[in-house]
Amino acid sequence: MGYSQAQKAESRQRVLDTAARQIREHGLEALGVADCMRSAGLTHGAFYGHFPSRDALIVAALEQALTQGEKRVMARAAGQSETWFQAIADAYLHHAHAENPGTGCALCSLAGDTAHSTADVKALYTTHLRQLADQLTQAAGSGSETVGLGVVATIVGAITLARAVDDRELAQSILAAAHALVMTQDGAGQ
Repeated sequence: MGYSQAQKAESRQRVLDTAARQIREHGLEALGVADCMRSAGLTHGAFYGHFPSRDALIVAALEQALTQGEKRVMARAAGQSETWFQAIADAYLHHAHAENPGTGCALCSLAGDTAHSTADVKALYTTHLRQLADQLTQAAGSGSETVGLGVVATIVGAITLARAVDDRELAQSILAAAHALVMTQDGAGQ
């Protein structure tokens, strides 16, 4: 008995959700097809019914991870602070974001991996980075792309560093320092 198109789409979505979480938690190179398929509740043999190659899965999973992370951060930010800029900074530079890479922003989790990846992966990463920078530029009430890029560099760097250290207090200090620095750019809140 064959699968319906709806079942196939549901299975593909499970694979993408699983792969997106796995790449955020363990990196692009650690993504194994067999483990991903097993974690998604499917057989290894079903993989090629969904993707032509592991590289295609990585690109699709990265797109999924970037989109999911953006939606989660924006949902957390909605209605939480005085300004939209502050809401984004609050959501991004929150300890829960730093402590949960599997559900966080893939820009933070995969910055190092992306530097050593394929042109398709770099292009996708670059597109999402620019989108976030544009959102932050607009939220700051600035006409300068420099503000958005600087804030993205600060928040991605802060999360990356907070995840890298083995001292929770230092991680919290990194997030707080980055937040204070980022908030100096909130032209809409001044």
